[in-house]
Amino acid sequence: MNTRCYNSHCKPYKNYGGRGIKICDRWLKFENFRDDMISTYRNNLSIERINNDGDYEANNCRWITLLEQVKNKRMQKLNKDKVKEIRLKYKFGNGKFLAKEYGVCPAVISEVVNYKRNYANC
Repeated sequence: MNTRCYNSHCKPYKNYGGRGIKICDRWLKFENFRDDMISTYRNNLSIERINNDGDYEANNCRWITLLEQVKNKRMQKLNKDKVKEIRLKYKFGNGKFLAKEYGVCPAVISEVVNYKRNYANC
C-alpha cells in the first residue's frame, strides 16, 4: 500500500498515488492497520479497496483471494491479437513469464490459455 500510494518511482504508482489514492492517517502506523483488519484476515488473502476510487481505510477495505483480486484489477485490455499471441506463446513458455511480458497476473494468463473468460471475443 505504501509503495503504491507514495513512491512515484514504483510502476503501479500511476494507478494509486498518481490518481490521488492514499492511506488513511490511522493506518500509517502499522499497528493500527493490523488492529483494524486482523479479525477478518486469513492466509493467502490480499487487501482490496471496495471502492476502487476510495482510499485505503477500514470502511473501504477487505481481504479477498488473489483470483478475486485479478477479476477486479485495472489492467491493460487484452485485444484479440494479444490473446492469440499469449495462447501461441504459452506452448513454448510459462505463464509467469508471459504475465510479466503482457503486464497481467499469471491467473489472467491461465484464464486466457484455458478459455475460461471471453477476452476480446476470442
